[in-house]
Amino acid sequence: MSTLDRAEVEVLPPEALAILEYNKERMKANRLENLKKGVIMLNEIFTPLVMERILDELDAAAGDRNVDVITLRINSNGGDCSALMPMVDWIERCPKPVRTVVQGKAYSCGAMLLMSGTKGQRIASKRSSILIHEVSNDYGYAKASQHHENAEHIKYVNEQLIEMIKAKTKMKPAEISRYMHSNLDIFISPEMALKYGIIDKIL
Repeated sequence: MSTLDRAEVEVLPPEALAILEYNKERMKANRLENLKKGVIMLNEIFTPLVMERILDELDAAAGDRNVDVITLRINSNGGDCSALMPMVDWIERCPKPVRTVVQGKAYSCGAMLLMSGTKGQRIASKRSSILIHEVSNDYGYAKASQHHENAEHIKYVNEQLIEMIKAKTKMKPAEISRYMHSNLDIFISPEMALKYGIIDKIL
């Protein structure tokens, strides 16, 4: 179900609005309860706002003496690479193990975050789906000279992701190139992800 925009919400009957508000509060309560256990859920597209929430929750879990292992559950279509990078940086310097678990899908940025978990703690459910691909852009209209700058930045970000894949997986250069130098979206099964070293275990 897609997120309702403001115009759609305004035309809903009071009963439907009450249900939406109830579900919102229940989700918030569940999120807080999970956070006490060191469990964080990322089930949205990567945006700066989502990044801020995840980093706040990671900070809280890292500072909780009752949490030994932080679990980051992922079910995402991907999104903005600039929202991904701070999360990866945070995981790399976290003193506690960070378990990453894909439950549903880890596409694009979601797959990069999945492979960034602590080695030995990267998990996929057996019917999950994983996708890594080269960086795309959403710059839209720009002057001719700006298109060149945009293209150079996209290339730079793509190379950053390739270096991450080299460091965090067992993928060979030809395998990386198949995914990161192609216009295709090629999906990866949990079994193939295990072979590639993207994950360490299948549930």
